[in-house]
Amino acid sequence: MRTGELIGTGRSADVYAVEGAPGLVLRRYRDGTDATGEAALMARLVAHGYPVPAVHPEAAPRPCDLVMERLEGPTLLHALLTGGEPAPRVGATLAGLLHRLHAPPGRTVHLDLHPDNVVLTPRGPVVIDWCNAETGPPGLDRAMSALILAQAAVGSLPRVEPVLVALLHAFDGPVTEHLPAAAERRAADPAMSSEETAALDAAVGLIHRLARTQPQISL
Repeated sequence: MRTGELIGTGRSADVYAVEGAPGLVLRRYRDGTDATGEAALMARLVAHGYPVPAVHPEAAPRPCDLVMERLEGPTLLHALLTGGEPAPRVGATLAGLLHRLHAPPGRTVHLDLHPDNVVLTPRGPVVIDWCNAETGPPGLDRAMSALILAQAAVGSLPRVEPVLVALLHAFDGPVTEHLPAAAERRAADPAMSSEETAALDAAVGLIHRLARTQPQISL
């Protein structure tokens, strides 16, 4: 397998086109992180009907590579910022994806589910970037998503605060009790910028204020 043009880059990995296979991409961790466990998790989620890209572990040339379906469509964040998706629907979409993920048969948590990790494809929203996923309490996953949005809201993207309001309103379980653990995880994340780390206290405070005014409903 030969990699083609670089089509995307993130905090820890780069995404390349695959020569001769327009429907595939190769995601490569720059630090050599082993992606085999991530590929196996994604394959299990696909088998259970959860919306993730189809994976092809047999095609990966290196352990740090993840070969998967190439998705077509904007991210949920891009759609929000360009006016294609209103904030209430973005929040409800995130909450719905979390609810589906936490349903039986497993207790998989994504721990980085935010609007830039959801791609709006012709078949519907698809969740990407599973490198942080593990088994854990659903409440921690909800708290992590809320905290990521809150950090953006008190920082460089105040426009996402209505998304956070909608997310908290749509949650089918508590979130504030898991905020200390979520904040500890975020503070220990080496990929966070100094500005993001400095915004943690204000972000936690924002969630507490909003949670007191948002009645929760079941999905």
